[in-house]
Amino acid sequence: MKRLALIGVSQRRGGTAALQAWNAWAQTPPGWPGGLITEAVPIATCNRTDLVLALAEGVQLEDVRAALVPPHLPRGYAFAGEAALEHLCRVATSLDSLNPGEDQIMQQVRQAFETARQAGAVGPITSFAFQSALRIAKRVRREVPLAPANTSLFSLARPEFEARLPRPARVAVLGIGEMGSLAARSLATNPGIELWLVNRTGARAEELARELGAKVMLLDAFLEHPPAITGLVTATSVKHLIGRTFVKNQPELRAIVDLGLPPNVERTAVEGRPVALIDLEWMQRLGEARRQRLRADLARAEQIVAEELDTTLSEWAEREMGPAIAQMREVYRRTLEETVGELVEPELVQRLAHRFAHFPARGLRGLARKHGAEAAQVFLQEAGLGLEEKEPNRSNPADSGDKHG
Repeated sequence: MKRLALIGVSQRRGGTAALQAWNAWAQTPPGWPGGLITEAVPIATCNRTDLVLALAEGVQLEDVRAALVPPHLPRGYAFAGEAALEHLCRVATSLDSLNPGEDQIMQQVRQAFETARQAGAVGPITSFAFQSALRIAKRVRREVPLAPANTSLFSLARPEFEARLPRPARVAVLGIGEMGSLAARSLATNPGIELWLVNRTGARAEELARELGAKVMLLDAFLEHPPAITGLVTATSVKHLIGRTFVKNQPELRAIVDLGLPPNVERTAVEGRPVALIDLEWMQRLGEARRQRLRADLARAEQIVAEELDTTLSEWAEREMGPAIAQMREVYRRTLEETVGELVEPELVQRLAHRFAHFPARGLRGLARKHGAEAAQVFLQEAGLGLEEKEPNRSNPADSGDKHG
């Protein structure tokens, strides 16, 4: 687990400007630094960009950070070993999210891992880390009532947003991707809102509109000849899609939720107008207030993560000891064969080797659980029972041309 690493930035830990810079870079990076990384899984969401990595043997985290992250980017955070696994668990359980308890983040983590797996960029270290983090996230979700099902980032903004709308209200949702669809489903439960779904293409929006009883408009037509609206939710990847002219031509508009990264709405567009712009920074303040209200539940969730991490690290230590224990049994077998091989059957030699190795193997597993696999490996090496040579590293993701986005 010492080769596991995680570097990145989030809205909570770096702010909007840092997140925007990292997100823009992550769309078209130059590739993984050759010889330094053997596995790589990027996680990019509307409020974080994280790179979960397996370092090549002997490589230090700062070497990878210097080679991978351009100097113009904000430094962000970096974790190695157990700390990297803990941070990944806190991400998957949404404890590090703007909106603690949102289940959308667990789905995004799962999808990031699956995408990297299909690209051939994962291996034993990242696979174990992600599977463990997702298992822990499921337990937290099951045992701690942090939020109802289908809670998303928009759930933070919804009370502030709807409080500013007249009744009846007409609300447009721009961008029917994952975030926009969740926002639309949430708004559709309010009978006082006439819902419009706006998308670059019509098929996906039309399908959701039939389900929700909403109206549909293509993005180009909406920007040129929009209906009069009182509320707007944006969830696209287009920077400053909504500007001063659009807002000026909407005299009844009272509130906007900007879920986009980069920001979909120009800040200056609402200056001097009675329009509340609920952006990521506003949602961060709402999230911190919500954390205060959830102190007891969050403490319980943190306790579960800590308990599960202890178990997970023990499991990993035992996995690391597997080849060494097999080698130890083989040394016993060869020794017995040389000593009494002419007197007993080979099957008996094999059984005796396993019997003699049983108690040392139990002790080694305990040593690995308590002090780490490295301590157990030192014991084996000093006793002449360790692995004769190291296994070769996995190929670098860069060798097959894989890049992340």
